[in-house]
Amino acid sequence: MQPILIILFATAAGVPLGLWLRHNLATLSYRTEDEHDLPDPGPRWWVVWASAFALGSLATVAVLNHNPLVYLPLVPLAVAGPWLAAIDFDVLRIPNRVLAPTAVASMLVVVGITVATQAWMTLVVPTVATLATGGAFAAVHFASKAGIGFGDVKVAAIIGLALGSLGLEVVWLSIMVGSLGALVWVKARCRDGPIPYGPWLLCGAWFSELALVSWQ
Repeated sequence: MQPILIILFATAAGVPLGLWLRHNLATLSYRTEDEHDLPDPGPRWWVVWASAFALGSLATVAVLNHNPLVYLPLVPLAVAGPWLAAIDFDVLRIPNRVLAPTAVASMLVVVGITVATQAWMTLVVPTVATLATGGAFAAVHFASKAGIGFGDVKVAAIIGLALGSLGLEVVWLSIMVGSLGALVWVKARCRDGPIPYGPWLLCGAWFSELALVSWQ
């Protein structure tokens, strides 16, 4: 299949995915009893465009890379990312019921690629990245007395796992860009207290994978 057709197909596939995610979010079934009185989050059409962009951009960088397999661990995050971001924006919480399957799916992809290629660094580097990002965020979580949520710790660890095959420098860039985005958002909104950190970490991950193409 021609690269442009792969990109168009992936982008188009993101639209029904985004519509399904938006429909699921509209039920507000993720809210706990003490969250039912929160303001209505609105139509959230951005979830549809975010899904199309996530899958389309991932397909783009994959077909432009000489080793597209290294981008496969990002697929679960591309699928679940808009849903996770929307919930974090709404209730400042990231549910385990989607985080856990996303992490497991990414790990299975990494292990599968390692077994298929017999390139064991494909497993070693993502594992190191997962431990490093998860450990660093966990340390901040406990040191700041939950200044960042433990859901953010898990998102950071999954990003380390998904991006690890691209290199530790890409993981580092994603965390830095995501943290900077969160800081700018806080300053622009003049907001105190807890913030939705997860969406910005996800944006940082997507920025870093796109930036990698321009470096090659």
